Amino acid sequence: MERVGILIVSKCLSASALIETFARSTNYLPEFFIAERQLTPQSARKNTVHQVIPELGVREVAEFARKYRSRISFGMTDTEDFVIGGGRDIVEKESGVPMLCVDREHAVERSKADQRLLFDDLFRGANPRFAVFDPRKYKSERAAIASFKRFASEIKEPVIKPDAPARGAGVGVWGNDFVTENEMLAFFRNVYSKGRVVVEERVTGEESSFQAFSDGRHFIVAPQTRDYKRALDGDQGRLTGGMGSYRDAKLHLPFLRPSEWDSVVSAEERAFARWRGRGSNPGLRGFVLYDALMHTGSGFKILERNSRGGNTEQISVLTTIEDDFVDVCLRMVEGSLKSIRFAKNASVVTCAVPREYGTSQSASSRPERIDITAAQALQTETLGLGIFPMDVRLEGGLTWTGGSRSIAVAGTAQTLEGARMISAMGVGAIKGPLRSRSDIGSPESVKKSIERMRALRRA
Repeated sequence: MERVGILIVSKCLSASALIETFARSTNYLPEFFIAERQLTPQSARKNTVHQVIPELGVREVAEFARKYRSRISFGMTDTEDFVIGGGRDIVEKESGVPMLCVDREHAVERSKADQRLLFDDLFRGANPRFAVFDPRKYKSERAAIASFKRFASEIKEPVIKPDAPARGAGVGVWGNDFVTENEMLAFFRNVYSKGRVVVEERVTGEESSFQAFSDGRHFIVAPQTRDYKRALDGDQGRLTGGMGSYRDAKLHLPFLRPSEWDSVVSAEERAFARWRGRGSNPGLRGFVLYDALMHTGSGFKILERNSRGGNTEQISVLTTIEDDFVDVCLRMVEGSLKSIRFAKNASVVTCAVPREYGTSQSASSRPERIDITAAQALQTETLGLGIFPMDVRLEGGLTWTGGSRSIAVAGTAQTLEGARMISAMGVGAIKGPLRSRSDIGSPESVKKSIERMRALRRA
């Protein structure tokens, strides 16, 4: 079989799942050239060449790619920092290696304010009410706060977001992160002290993640997924980067009607066509977008957009791709990606995380030793189980936790409950001081979403 070199630029998020999906290839022999912020158990087993680049500096990554460019066919990344920093532009210019991510011009997650203005053009009715508070446009903090208080009183339940990406953890939601005016003002002041603030009307409903691939011309929709952002069961606790996700055996989630899903797909396709412009736009190539949506009784609202797959949501998609993923990526490079086949399977991804993750103690948590040997052995024996290291470090043959999610455990099966049981089995095989949510894709959680959507439609 033909050897295909693949550059992986990783912040230790979903790269392990990308690597495993490529490794399933039946048409090619993938070779992995991994530029990563730390050595993980997965990259240690799968790499052809590995280089630790702690800060993932774009110039260092470009130099790594240039060194091995004769052996690399394309590259992918799991971090928005690389995309926002113009990683594709610089790597392609300096090494000639085509990167499957958007270029800097289309990395809209670098500014939530600019996103909202873009959505006014692309979606209009799907854009919640919003206002931008820019320290450069106010004479004093007091003036900004007075303006914020007026807008907050109009929308009743504000959502406060830093303009720059904050992985969910910097976002404040009325009713969860603050419940009094004083708490709300304190949260606003803290974010405002660091730069522009976007304040949006809180939209209530059921959330989902919309993801799509593109070769710059064609727009290929992935199965819809549901992300669990709060740290604790029952959607309690602080916002995190995501504790897990699921997709159903159908292309859409159980709480949506087929017609509602079709409306989302049609709106996203029209928006992409306007964003792309005429013909082909090579800048929009790769796992091109990940939109967080909120479904209400009268349609959907778009909460935010990222120019790459969601950390856990794309694992739910990758584990159920039927096509050879190397072929998929080569077609993206060629501009001939017209379809992708997905299995009619459900997938549940559960993240095992340090005990302090998503708490006030998370910033000061110390590395802890964990053992995934038994979980990896179980993976070889259990159909549909995937063990994907995330923010862990391999040192001296031992695995140590970082400050973020440690292991993503995916279960795939014909039913959602079957997938959840497989995922839970994998989590249970990991040894060490970790915790996880037990309600990801649970019957109770799904039923709650279904009932809530019924009530919203009636209202």
